[in-house]
Amino acid sequence: MSRRVASVVVALALPWLGACQTGADPAAADSAHLAVALPAAYRDLPAPPPGTPVESGPRVGLDARQQEIIVVAVAKWMKNPGSAQFGSMTAARNRFGVVTVCGTVNGRNGAGTYTGLQPYIGVLLGPPARPEFVVVGIGGTARERADVTALCRESGATT
Repeated sequence: MSRRVASVVVALALPWLGACQTGADPAAADSAHLAVALPAAYRDLPAPPPGTPVESGPRVGLDARQQEIIVVAVAKWMKNPGSAQFGSMTAARNRFGVVTVCGTVNGRNGAGTYTGLQPYIGVLLGPPARPEFVVVGIGGTARERADVTALCRESGATT
């Protein structure tokens, strides 16, 4: 993966990852209740300049193992991981081999009510035998939904 593409991934992920702190009070976390960390290989990459476009690519299929990795990673971001219900999931691979995955997830909020399907986006990293999925964002608010939907459209992985 080129450093530039990895930098875009880091730049997209940092706003959401910054809200997740190890040891934070689960009830106080707004974006998630479980600690989430970017893999060490991607933490120290420089952020791309503002306005850097997302690299688009053709759609690709996801095997059962990749789908399982994605479901587990997205569920960790949910306030009630056990309540997560997944909708559609699509992926696109850009010319650098980076696989962007977009999908929808429903789950219970703090009041125990299902929120309805919300879009999410992330990047599938690592070798096929040991894939990792880094969640970039989940559209919990209207603004986040618009951002996630736009990124999915730009990447070619629109659900």
